[in-house]
Amino acid sequence: MPFRFRATAPSPSLAFLTMGFVLVSAIIGLVMAYVLINERGRVYEKARLTDAVEIRMHGVQTAVAQSLHREWRNLLAVRDQLSFSRPQDLQLQLNALVGDGDVVSWAGFAQTDGIVLAASSGLLVGESVQARPWFKAGLTGTFAGDAHEALLLASKLPPHPEGAPLRFLDFATPVKSSDGSTIGVLGLHLNVDWAQRLLNELAEAMKVDIFVVGADGALVATSVSEKSATLDLPSFRMARSGASGSGVETWPDGHTYFTTTVAELAYADLPRFGWNMVARIDGDAAALPVRTMTRDLLLRLFGFALILLLLTLLFIVAFIRPFADLARNAVEIADGADVYPMESHRTRELAMIGAALAHLQSEAHPHESRDTGAHEDR
Repeated sequence: MPFRFRATAPSPSLAFLTMGFVLVSAIIGLVMAYVLINERGRVYEKARLTDAVEIRMHGVQTAVAQSLHREWRNLLAVRDQLSFSRPQDLQLQLNALVGDGDVVSWAGFAQTDGIVLAASSGLLVGESVQARPWFKAGLTGTFAGDAHEALLLASKLPPHPEGAPLRFLDFATPVKSSDGSTIGVLGLHLNVDWAQRLLNELAEAMKVDIFVVGADGALVATSVSEKSATLDLPSFRMARSGASGSGVETWPDGHTYFTTTVAELAYADLPRFGWNMVARIDGDAAALPVRTMTRDLLLRLFGFALILLLLTLLFIVAFIRPFADLARNAVEIADGADVYPMESHRTRELAMIGAALAHLQSEAHPHESRDTGAHEDR
C-alpha cells in the first residue's frame, strides 16, 4: 500500500504569511509615521504661529511707537523754541503744533500756578489746569497719559461726528528757564480717534487683531468691532499684570485664536503710557498650510503603502506561488503518484528543490529505470 502524506494540522501558507507580515509592517509603519508627522507638525505649527504673531506684533508696536514719538518730538521742538518775549509768537507756535487738529486736538502752556498762558486757538487761556494729571506730572518731568474723556475742552472743541465723547492721550513736559528752574508746563492732547485709525490700518496691513490694554487694565483701543471693557482671558490677565506670553485661546465668539501678549515697547525718549498689547490671529486659518502639508504627506504615505502591497502581491505570484506549486508536487510524489517533478528556474532554491525531488522520485522507482534500460537493450 503506498504511503499517503498528509499534514498533521492545517498550517497557513507562505503567501498568507508573507502578505500578513507586509500588511502588519505597513500598518505599524503608517501609525508610527502618522504619530511622528502629527507631533512634528504640531511643534512646527506652534513655532510658526508664535513667530507669525510675535513678528507682526513687534511691527505694530514699532509703528505705533514711531507715530507717537513723532508727536512727542514735535512737542519738545516747540518747548525748545518757545518765545515769551511776544505772547503772539507763543500762540502761533502752539497753533502750528496742533495744525488741522486731526492728530493733536489741543496744545497749551500753563505757568507753575496752573493758569494757561497760551494755547492753540486760544482755548482755555486764563483758565486753571492745576488739577489736571498732565499738569501735575509735567511739573516734575516728562509725562504720557492714558486715554481719558475730555473735561475742560468737551464744550470748546467740535463734537465727535458719531456723538461719542471726545477722548485724548496726554503728553506733557516741564519748561525751564535759563537758570534751570521750572517756569511752567507744555502739554498737548492727542486725538484718540487718530490712534484708533492708526491701529486699524496697522491691523489690516499686518493681518492681525490688536487690543491695547491700559495701565488700569481697561481696554483702551482695539482693531475689532466687538468691543468690551474687559475680557477674562489668560492673555488679558497677563496684560494687566505686565507679563508677556503666547498661547492658544478660545475667545467669547467661540473661535480659537493664537494669542500673544507683549509689554509696551520702549522707544527712544518716548514716555511710557503703561500700555500692554494683545494680538491674535485665527488659529485655523494660520495653521491651514501646515495641516495641508501634513495631509498631503499622509496621503503620500498611504500611496506608498498601497504600492508596497501591490509589489508584495507581485512578489507572491512570481516567487511564493511556485513554492506552493512545488510543495503540492512534492506531496503528490510522496503519495506515490506518477507525476513529473516540477522544474522552475526562477530562483536557485526552486531549481535545487526541483532537482532534489526528481532525484528522490528516481530513487523511489529504480525498477522502472532498469526495465526501461532492458527494453532499450532489446
